[in-house]
Amino acid sequence: MSDNKKKGTVIALGYFDSVHCGHQAVIGKAKEIAQKLNAKTVVFTFGGNLKAVLTDGVDKSVYTTEEREEFIKALGVDEIYFAPVDIDFLSMAKLAFLNYLNRLYDIVCYVSGNDYTFGKFGKGTVKDIERYATEKGQKVFTVDTVDYVGGKISTTAIKGLLTKGDIESVNKLLGREYSITGTVFEDRKVGSALGFPTLNLKIEKDKHLLKDGVYKGFSIIDGVKYPAVINYGARPTFNLKEKLVEAHLIGFSGLLYGKKVKLNFEKYLRDIVKFENEEQLKEQLAKDVKSVNGENV
Repeated sequence: MSDNKKKGTVIALGYFDSVHCGHQAVIGKAKEIAQKLNAKTVVFTFGGNLKAVLTDGVDKSVYTTEEREEFIKALGVDEIYFAPVDIDFLSMAKLAFLNYLNRLYDIVCYVSGNDYTFGKFGKGTVKDIERYATEKGQKVFTVDTVDYVGGKISTTAIKGLLTKGDIESVNKLLGREYSITGTVFEDRKVGSALGFPTLNLKIEKDKHLLKDGVYKGFSIIDGVKYPAVINYGARPTFNLKEKLVEAHLIGFSGLLYGKKVKLNFEKYLRDIVKFENEEQLKEQLAKDVKSVNGENV
């Protein structure tokens, strides 16, 4: 059904900073309600790193805004509203915030997690939305937090697991593989000289860092899935301290310079090691390829 035949808006409220399983439950419920009400589904979030603004750059994000946009769009919503992360918007009182949303959309229902807060200092709660909605004849639906073995699924929990390199647990909480998207740049071509050509991505400065190490993963290039050995971190064998993402795509041949590529992480393989020479590194890379391919090393 086209948007112009849909009446009213069901709005999913949240930051959705990692679009994990709990976030997906909120957005999924908004979609479900919208279908029943013949309304469109709008996801309200922030454009930019909200946590970094609130913590003067201390708190990093799991994903960039562009990455979050891709994941939210994949859930099949009609529209994403990216609110600014400037002081004026963040200083908006709770009633002013709700009025602001209602000037943007003909809201018929609000959907959020049961712990959602909003407005200046996060003083607005679901109870405030319910009072406001009652006066306007709107509906409110809250989604319970989604739990896992370690507690509530949260971006904070995911960050802790990323720091440990526990990608397999991260992927369970995300409901998909953790990934990094970036533009491939031309580097020193050492990998090619060793027989293991790599694509190289810069790590965004406001991105929460994954544990340095070598990972099993994959990338999809022009619709083809290529297994990958991914190095995340510095390159001590060559005395290079700058952290990069390097990936050897098994079976791929071609140049990707200047193109956007997404690398998906599946499993932590090993720590980064400083080898005495390039031959030792080459031998280890061959073992890494076998590990990724499921062969005995």
